[in-house]
Amino acid sequence: MKTHNIGIIGYGGMGSYHHTRIEKPCGINFLSAYDISAARLEKAKNNGLETFDNLDDFLADSRIDAVLVAVPNDKHLELCCAAMNAGKSVICEKPVAINSEELEEMIECSKKNNVIFTVHQNRRMDEDYRIMKKIFDEKMIGDVFRIESRVQGSRGIADTWRRRKVHGGGMLYDWGVHLIDQMLCMVPGKVTSIFAEFQYISTNEVDDNIRLTMWFDSGVSALVEIGTCNFIMLPIWYMCGREGSAQIDYWNLEGRINHLIDNDIKFEDEIPSTLVGPSITLAPRAEDTMEELPLPKAEVDKGFFYKNFYDVLEGRAEPTVSIPQIKRAMKVIDTAFESGRIHKIIECDI
Repeated sequence: MKTHNIGIIGYGGMGSYHHTRIEKPCGINFLSAYDISAARLEKAKNNGLETFDNLDDFLADSRIDAVLVAVPNDKHLELCCAAMNAGKSVICEKPVAINSEELEEMIECSKKNNVIFTVHQNRRMDEDYRIMKKIFDEKMIGDVFRIESRVQGSRGIADTWRRRKVHGGGMLYDWGVHLIDQMLCMVPGKVTSIFAEFQYISTNEVDDNIRLTMWFDSGVSALVEIGTCNFIMLPIWYMCGREGSAQIDYWNLEGRINHLIDNDIKFEDEIPSTLVGPSITLAPRAEDTMEELPLPKAEVDKGFFYKNFYDVLEGRAEPTVSIPQIKRAMKVIDTAFESGRIHKIIECDI
């Protein structure tokens, strides 16, 4: 098996994560790292990498076939293009750019230099997502009309570059891009309208709480929610179909499916008493019309990204995270920011 060498720009949390923790085929070898921090270069050296404190020298190394860019978001454009202009294929950490205009520059740079350009969207293989996608694809609860996906915490945003607007901080760029990518890969059809609510609870500089709703022409509405000031957690997934509902409570994958057996509902003439008072609509369903099922098992391949990237470098596959997919997610983010700015639903064709 031929070996392809990868150099890392930015040996911080994500750069070192790619090197030491992500599953990779034996044909992918991390060779070197460039960083502006002497401490991070020392860490890279201790982990077995050659190190560079000069970007030009790093990019001039003919042994490097591809470069991973894992730096704050505002530097992606500059460093991805520098690597591609040096003839290197590029993997960029998410979000790929600050906006679609920057992304188009990066795409044009990859075309000009005839190199591969892709983005690391690793959460396509999260087990919680794969379970919900299986339920959706196999119509386990019938035709789905509503999906909710969320991540929540209670510690605010850490005081790093993620808290700085100038560096592309905030939760829509950080977690939102993952949840948007998952939703776009799950739900067929185009996004026809978007509404986004942004809140600034722990900092006035970047968004730390977001609710983003996307409506698809397939009839599905999808809520993506990210919160950092939540002291009681809502389910990370909630899905409604015509024949049931599915829920995943938390990252430990506890959850269930309530599946419809019989929908022949008979309403009584007299309004029944319920826990919420007299209500025909909210009266409980007869127990023999529903069944509770466990969540299905889903196949997960944690090494999917670098297996595919190796095949792409070998010329026998297309990137699993494609340019059209990258552009689509970026357009959703652009539209979400604009919706939040004007406090209105925006009609779109994404």
